[in-house]
Amino acid sequence: MTLRTALFAIAIACASPAFAQDETPAPVLLPDTLSLAIVDGSGVPEDCMYPETITDISLFEIGCVTMPRARTGQIASQYVGQLGQQGWHQGSYVPGGMTATRTDENNCERVLNIFPSPYPPSDLDSQTAVIWFAMDRTPRCPTNETP
Repeated sequence: MTLRTALFAIAIACASPAFAQDETPAPVLLPDTLSLAIVDGSGVPEDCMYPETITDISLFEIGCVTMPRARTGQIASQYVGQLGQQGWHQGSYVPGGMTATRTDENNCERVLNIFPSPYPPSDLDSQTAVIWFAMDRTPRCPTNETP
């Protein structure tokens, strides 16, 4: 099973996260928008090695986490569970990953792109995996035009 297939299966199952009770606030990924707690066993590397397609920070707010490849399914399910708790739903499959969507208070759709990969991306046999998160900065709002 490929890393991408495993992540998609987890997303479909909408697994719930298991949070450890801790007095110290956990570090978070994308605190201004997603505010995902960094799951035990994963971390934020100094260099996310983003693909060029998501590096335009005027278009995307980006973040990533790495984890041992052997625990990718278990750890990724906790991130998907956190997204579900925040009202995100599975969106579309896109080349190299998938999207999650959520309607905001203005009835606009927010889109989060989720891309799993070996880490570093050039090492297909790597024992480390990465999940890149790329949130579209521009919400998709319905038009108020009448036909």
